[in-house]
Amino acid sequence: MGSGLYALLAFVVAIGILVTVHEFGHFWVARRVGVKVLRFSVGFGRPLWRRIGQKDGTEYVIAALPLGGYVKMLGESGDDEVPEADRERSFDSQPLSARAAIVAAGPLFNFIFAIIAFSSIQMVGVSGMKPVVGEVHEGSISALSGMHSGDEIISVGGRPVRIWQQALEGILGSVVLGDEIPLEIVSSSGVAQKLLLQNPFRENIPEGMELLEQLGFTMSRPPIPPRLGELVSGGAAELSGLEDGDLILSVEGEEITSWREWVEWVRESPEQQLSLIIERDGVIFPLQLTPAMVEVELPAGESGKEVIGRIGVAVDLTQYRKEHYREAQYGPLEALVRGTEKSWEMASMTLQVMGRMVVGATSTDGLSGPISIARYAGISMESGVVPFLSFLGLISVSLGVLNLLPVPLLDGGHLFYYLVEWVRGEPLSESAMAFGQRLGIVFLVGLMSLALYNDLLRLM
Repeated sequence: MGSGLYALLAFVVAIGILVTVHEFGHFWVARRVGVKVLRFSVGFGRPLWRRIGQKDGTEYVIAALPLGGYVKMLGESGDDEVPEADRERSFDSQPLSARAAIVAAGPLFNFIFAIIAFSSIQMVGVSGMKPVVGEVHEGSISALSGMHSGDEIISVGGRPVRIWQQALEGILGSVVLGDEIPLEIVSSSGVAQKLLLQNPFRENIPEGMELLEQLGFTMSRPPIPPRLGELVSGGAAELSGLEDGDLILSVEGEEITSWREWVEWVRESPEQQLSLIIERDGVIFPLQLTPAMVEVELPAGESGKEVIGRIGVAVDLTQYRKEHYREAQYGPLEALVRGTEKSWEMASMTLQVMGRMVVGATSTDGLSGPISIARYAGISMESGVVPFLSFLGLISVSLGVLNLLPVPLLDGGHLFYYLVEWVRGEPLSESAMAFGQRLGIVFLVGLMSLALYNDLLRLM
């Protein structure tokens, strides 16, 4: 399947799940307070599938345009004629607290879903490299704080971390939410120390490796040793006498210290005899190897083929993973706590970034639209269940926060109207609400246009 179609499929699946969760929140609470639900729709436009519930009479619909959904309740619009027998089951006849609960339930269910997603990931466990510092740039923020190459980060902001993914998330959270980045490290000699890095970012906040670079340090990336794993039957490696577990010490008299160097030698030597020195079970001896010649396609963006050498062997990462990787896995209770904390942090960060954008302290270039979301959905789905679940949790938090903004047409806008109604003792006038609706449309259209514009710029 083409990458574009795969991304589209992943996008439809992701949005379908998150919209269903959001609308089910409205549906579930509406049913609990006694409101009659007329339709539960995932998607807009022409129905592709529909069913009428035998017990509740609700029409369940999957529609053609998978960019949202809705729950239609009896008497919700105010224009519907409500039979006298169903008056008590009308949305508009409910007390203010019940209406507010129904509206708030959609974003709340998005947050609950994110907590479940992040907690599940913590229970399943994520493997990653130990958070060991690589190079520390002289005169940088990190160097001035006392960080050194070989230090291992054991906590960020007071929260223990076991792998780089957790460390990066913690550092990014500290950067977005505060003026300082509290770290606890253990030196290569075993001495623990607390560091306080000053936050230098006031406008554009980088992510990932660029964030670390601008703070003045890098991840430690020890080279993968050139140790052979599984051999292809009948391949050049097996025919030469190489075996699983052999360690390549040198090629043509040149010392080999990493798998990358070994691969380069093989690729550049099709049908050329190579003199090797290998180590097997503590014994060192010479061996001759002649890589086979194969034709492969050139990298994307280039046309034609190139000739390379190939021997038919995989890398053995067993010992490397034992030394440099770690599993971050927790029991149900701690996983729930961590999942809740992560959801709260993501919501706080989202609000902070939105606030910075509004006041012009942060560029809007990072705003993503449906094209970018589809691309990330495809990448995460292709990477496996855990990355896709993490993506769903992140988008679910973002949807929850966005829907709680006090903007007409969004759930937060309705909640704002209810707040005004509670203060005044009566609802806003129809003209005031209609004006608010128009403002909401302008805001949402402008936001979507900006996000789509950013998407197109990234594609170009």
